[in-house]
Amino acid sequence: MSKATVHRLTPEMSAGEINALLSQLKPGDQVLFAPGIYRQSIEINARGTAKKPITISAEETHSAIITGTDVVTGWQSDGDDWYVDINLSSIAPKPKYGVLAGRREQVFVDGQPLSQVLYRHELRSGSFFYDDKAKRLFIRPQVFTGEIRGGETEMDKGSIQGGGSKTIDRNAPEHSWPFLIRPFQPEQHGIEVTKRNKIFALTGNFQDADAGSAHIIVRGLVFRGSGDAPQQAMVHIGGIHQLIEDCIIEYGAARGFDFRCQKSTMRRCVTRMNGQLGFSGYGTDNLIEDCELSYNNTKHSSFVCFEQGGCKICRTHRFIMRNVRVIGNDGPGLWYDIDNTEALIERCWCEGNTGPGIMYEISSTATIRNNVCWKNGFQTHKDVTWDSYGNSVGAEEPIYGQGILIQMSRDNQVYNNTCVGNRRVGIELRHHPYQQAGNPGHATTRYKCERNTVFNNLLADNGWCNFDESIPPLNPTKSDEVNSNTYDYNLYHSPKALLQHGGDLNAYARWAKH
Repeated sequence: MSKATVHRLTPEMSAGEINALLSQLKPGDQVLFAPGIYRQSIEINARGTAKKPITISAEETHSAIITGTDVVTGWQSDGDDWYVDINLSSIAPKPKYGVLAGRREQVFVDGQPLSQVLYRHELRSGSFFYDDKAKRLFIRPQVFTGEIRGGETEMDKGSIQGGGSKTIDRNAPEHSWPFLIRPFQPEQHGIEVTKRNKIFALTGNFQDADAGSAHIIVRGLVFRGSGDAPQQAMVHIGGIHQLIEDCIIEYGAARGFDFRCQKSTMRRCVTRMNGQLGFSGYGTDNLIEDCELSYNNTKHSSFVCFEQGGCKICRTHRFIMRNVRVIGNDGPGLWYDIDNTEALIERCWCEGNTGPGIMYEISSTATIRNNVCWKNGFQTHKDVTWDSYGNSVGAEEPIYGQGILIQMSRDNQVYNNTCVGNRRVGIELRHHPYQQAGNPGHATTRYKCERNTVFNNLLADNGWCNFDESIPPLNPTKSDEVNSNTYDYNLYHSPKALLQHGGDLNAYARWAKH
């Protein structure tokens, strides 16, 4: 029997050297990534065993970064802008997914991403524009500490600060930094541009357990920046019996990662700031626990388009989400979409997502329990103000904004959840609004909102109402699509209703009883 081997990789090794080594892995082998930046696309097609898994890890947690970007030099000045001639045809746009959402280029200055604009005249501080015809890339970086450029400039506020832009006076004391006076010089900064896509893969898929990789542990790596097309992922986890721990997956152009596997686990990982989606999930008996999904869909692609937000999980059986923090994603927080069965969503915290905190649709037999869904349904990337009750005034998603939404799904149990301050409804059971248009993919005989049980939930201060069971408002002939649901022992609170009853708790209690 061959002996297990420890392989040590370094950033100086070529892609050919690394992939040649990885192609020879056998059960029990270990691969250690020395600290540094690996500008590679790595694929692992190997099979360990339950007793002798293959381990792929950083020597020091988060010290090894695998990236799809390259450092670009040779920038030339053009007024407030800088440009370089560069061919990015390897990551050509896919416009059918949306003019901006279909773009795949990314630019980072000192590790910070610039936002993309579609025309040069739209350039402002903190943005970039790529001219496909001229093969020329323009950037207008943020004003860096210690740099003086007089006059006013328009600055990108960033998605976390609400999006849009603001004008600042660079001569004002708070922006002038007189203790270090020098102009911006590209050679004094690290400027990186995406050149590659799918930078890491464990081969295989969720449909054939005997094909692809198996029994591999991936631990402590950082995956950062790629040029993937919409509905493609920077990191692919396929195969069976995989374990992913303590990794960071950030700044993918579209999805952070695909979890297309069986009997696999992801634990203590952070997936953030990806262009459209934190991750997609497929397969049987998979578990995501103690992870974080935050601020995904930085491109702000439309919710009703195809995918965006924290995650989208399709055609799974027993896919578990446990102890997951789901914060600030533009779109649904946790989204199970089509033909999922026996899902378990428990002890998750879903806050500030622009769609529902938890959305379970055209699926069945889920258990959704002990979750907190707070302040979901507000368009964080647009200008939104708040009234004295905490309701938004301004732009908002028209038909979404629930704490928990059960849509065209049957035989689910929803209990012991806390839904507070969501824009639309705390918990809503309903048909699918698109079905009124006769969508053939949503057959009424197969997908109904029926036999769901909602009990022992705490629902407070939600914008429209705390609980809602809604039949198709525009098509009464389809009223049987929402039926046989039960709900009881839920606790409701509404400050508006209490005021309407003059603070009379007895009258308010009678109103609040379901």
